[in-house]
Amino acid sequence: MTCLALAEELKTYKLPNGVNLVVSKREDTQAVALHVWFRVGSAYEDYHQKGMAHFLEHMLFNGSEKYPYGQMDYIVEGLGGNINAGTSKEYTFYHITIAKPYWKEALEVLYQLTQKPLLLEDMVEKEKPIVIEELRRGKDSPTTLLWEEFEKLFYKVSPYRHPIIGYEETIQKFNRDMLLEFYKNFYQPRNMFIVVVGDVDHQEVHAEVLKTFGKERGQPVPKVDILPEPDKFENRQKVIKDKRVERAYWLIGWRAPSIGSKEYYALVVLDQILGNGRTSLFYRELREKGLVYSVSTGDFGRPKDNLFFVSATLDEERFQEVKQRTFELIRTLKERLTEEEVRKAKERIINAEAFAVERVEREAYYIGYALTVVGLLDYYKYFESNIRSVRREDVLRVLENYILGKPYSEVLMVKER
Repeated sequence: MTCLALAEELKTYKLPNGVNLVVSKREDTQAVALHVWFRVGSAYEDYHQKGMAHFLEHMLFNGSEKYPYGQMDYIVEGLGGNINAGTSKEYTFYHITIAKPYWKEALEVLYQLTQKPLLLEDMVEKEKPIVIEELRRGKDSPTTLLWEEFEKLFYKVSPYRHPIIGYEETIQKFNRDMLLEFYKNFYQPRNMFIVVVGDVDHQEVHAEVLKTFGKERGQPVPKVDILPEPDKFENRQKVIKDKRVERAYWLIGWRAPSIGSKEYYALVVLDQILGNGRTSLFYRELREKGLVYSVSTGDFGRPKDNLFFVSATLDEERFQEVKQRTFELIRTLKERLTEEEVRKAKERIINAEAFAVERVEREAYYIGYALTVVGLLDYYKYFESNIRSVRREDVLRVLENYILGKPYSEVLMVKER
């Protein structure tokens, strides 16, 4: 989809109470995706609230003023749609994908779900063991433990060091008053982003949103200071022994450009070149040559204190060899990287994005993420052109500024013997 097409089909509205609405008209599908995003996640919590953003997501499905417990799921699924939600460290969102004739019913469900929840005390108590069991199941997964330990090692000040799900000790103390205060602070119009994608009329959607979400009173959003992570001056390393694993798991990460910054697009291209897919450098030189069982790279897409990581599964006795070879590949990229490789990497990124947004739910997600996390719809609208503008020297500059010779954090998980 070209920027010109986007300009014609993408409409943005600011409702009088502060709600941000984006409607993307699509005539190529009979499905409609409706998303409601809030700029709040686990990074916005005080310590005694740890896990509250995620817990509140659970609570909202426990009944509203109009719909009793279980009826919202029943309505949406009865119309052939699906309803779900997600919580991260920066955002929480609720979404429905449904056939075109039923988008108004879906909008009403999302309105009731997010703006008219009952948040009953007995449901708080009912939900606690469910969420705590989810937390414990996560601990049963070695890879969940690996990623949690990695973030705890990488972040020493930032709230990103805490897990989204929180801690058993904090969850046990939640009560209705605590949840209600958190809810009223963040689940309100000035902190809300609504995205509708599908074959819908812009003005009709605007009118329906005004009749529902537009009725709610907007108020100032509490300012939350997310403490920045100080610069690192030395490497951090940790070895975890776990009797449940048969192979070793390695995670290593460096500080990286924030999502939406000019440098970030070069990081996306670097990621594609190093570890994204079968054509990547690490796949060819580490996986295909038998040094690792799997390898990938990526970043967390964070608006501050972002990180770039390499993840690999390998035999423990080959760890030093793999690490040495990984660093060697990164160092020699300065000499071996060609303009053609950069061009091909950019095309793969653009083609993958174009394929992804063919699905209305993925387009709605990208728009919601751009608005809520990046804070700029332009991140979505001009992603392709910004990727196309990346040059070889931009990729190498990111490599120099953030990775080569820079402090890193790494966790190695091995079998406990």
